[in-house]
Amino acid sequence: MNFMYFTFLFFAFGALITFWKKTSYLMATCASVLAFITSIVGLNAPFSSGIYKIFDGFELSIGIDHTSAIFLLIASISWFAITLYSIDYGVNYSKKMPIFLNTAFLGMFMVLIAKDAITFIIGWEIATIFSYLLIMEHKHSFKEAFEFLAFGEVSTITLLIAFASLYFKNHSFSLVGVHGTWIFLLMATIAFMTKMGIFPLHTWLIGAHSKAPSNVSAFLSAPLTLMGVYGLTRALSISGRPEWWGIMAMVFGGTSAFWGALQAVAAKGLKILPAYSTVENDGTILATLGLSITAFAFHINVLGEFAMLTTLILTFSHVITKTLLFLAVGHAKEALNEESIDNVRGVWKAVGKIPAFSIVISALSFSVFPPLIGYVAEWMTLETLFQSYKIPSMTARITAAFIGILLALAMGMAAFSMVKLAGYTALGYDHGKRAKKIPHFNMNLAEIILVFVIAVAGFLSPLVVRFFGYKEFLSGLLGVPKPYLILSSHPIFGVVSPTFLAVVLGVLGVFPLIFYLAKGKKVKRVDAWNGGEVLREVEYFSAPAYSFTLEYILRKVYATKEVKEKNKRYVRVKDVVQDMYTGILVGARATSLALSRTLMNGHVYSYILYILAVFVLIFFMVR
Repeated sequence: MNFMYFTFLFFAFGALITFWKKTSYLMATCASVLAFITSIVGLNAPFSSGIYKIFDGFELSIGIDHTSAIFLLIASISWFAITLYSIDYGVNYSKKMPIFLNTAFLGMFMVLIAKDAITFIIGWEIATIFSYLLIMEHKHSFKEAFEFLAFGEVSTITLLIAFASLYFKNHSFSLVGVHGTWIFLLMATIAFMTKMGIFPLHTWLIGAHSKAPSNVSAFLSAPLTLMGVYGLTRALSISGRPEWWGIMAMVFGGTSAFWGALQAVAAKGLKILPAYSTVENDGTILATLGLSITAFAFHINVLGEFAMLTTLILTFSHVITKTLLFLAVGHAKEALNEESIDNVRGVWKAVGKIPAFSIVISALSFSVFPPLIGYVAEWMTLETLFQSYKIPSMTARITAAFIGILLALAMGMAAFSMVKLAGYTALGYDHGKRAKKIPHFNMNLAEIILVFVIAVAGFLSPLVVRFFGYKEFLSGLLGVPKPYLILSSHPIFGVVSPTFLAVVLGVLGVFPLIFYLAKGKKVKRVDAWNGGEVLREVEYFSAPAYSFTLEYILRKVYATKEVKEKNKRYVRVKDVVQDMYTGILVGARATSLALSRTLMNGHVYSYILYILAVFVLIFFMVR
């Protein structure tokens, strides 16, 4: 329990000593380590700090149970890497950034340990406001930061309505031992889906990521969206497991995964592509959570538990891998001062082997390459969907089958987009761009630690499954010792052993490695053949060319358009959902202008008439 209080103190102290920026970030790193220890303690022995009574019906309490411990563990690893990375990266930004970063992490920590609605909403709002200020650290980012804040406040308002309905039913703000209504669950779902960036509430995420500093992008994409997943699991523990919610979650999750992957394929911005990848990842997480709830609603508990485990592994994979991806591309972006995928080429040679290798590993994990953690997560997703035939409801089964198709397409397109990102940045031709020298020791160290976590968590994923408390899905079979075989059901439906697979792939890789080393020849790189002519810069196969075929085939979806500007021509695609919000904004402005001209017209007689109308209204109400 003491570790929990020390985490508070270190985050708070880190925010106060901002005049020493590096020390301030270091304090946040220490707080992240303490949060990690808190999660380990809570996972083995859940605890509560007691109840602090403010007045009748208003009590505050904090503590750690099994669910919050798992989410805190995942978040603390991401916090640790981001704050360690910021010790070097943060020198390029103001002294206010450590204040905002420490306080935002403190807010998220409060969310994860809150056992009452008041503490939860305070932490939620702190995280939202200081995230907004973090985005504002980048110049010319007011529009994107304001959009983030607008969506954040929508989530806060809907959450307040949800907690109000919970209070009216239970006469308590406690989140433990109470029962929620369908209004609570619906409002809470909207709030948490907004934070996760689920389609069609995802547009804030794209703008914020493109403008925010890279350490902030990692924070927004990984631990902040994690708060949404945690909020949903907490709300469902209060409201039960209704079938309608499971089907709704599958529909929104599957659609979001498909839409995010589709837009990621066409993305040209260095941080736009990972941002859409987050929409895809969070959609997949929501879909598996929905299937879990649907299975529980029909008392198919084995499938429900496995789907819940899948949700946790997907969340773990997304948070750790996406943190690494944003930190690595941010490293390259900062060094080369470029923002498009096509311009950040030759990272391996120009910037460094560690950021390039980090981009490759994160891209491989998102592309389901065994035995990385992304591979394990996607295998579990498919196994969950394959077993949806066990659900007796025809509506749920048809929905799950349709969502399975969308998720399978999303996985394919995710691999396509990650090949584009890694191929044109980390492994692309070096075109002679020189990277500026920046302090990078802590940046490299943070990236190496995350690469290690992704590889080891995938290789030893059976131990992660056991650590999360789902040892009933572990066994041994066909020469694989127990517990290094993951089962997807009882009786056995499907099995995989990432540990055994890694051993086999390692052994098979020994002989090619020996052969390669014995040959002792270096790889010779030459320019592509161009009919004997020197290949010009514009004649290289570019990143936009890589995805153009799909953009043209799906031109109705992408709204593909050729743009001509003076001597320059290019193809533009767009997210049509953004047009919907633009239309709403234009309509709201027009309505506001019309009302202001009609009602606030500057005539004294009109204002006297309003006052009289109010008096008459009150008279009839109290009569």
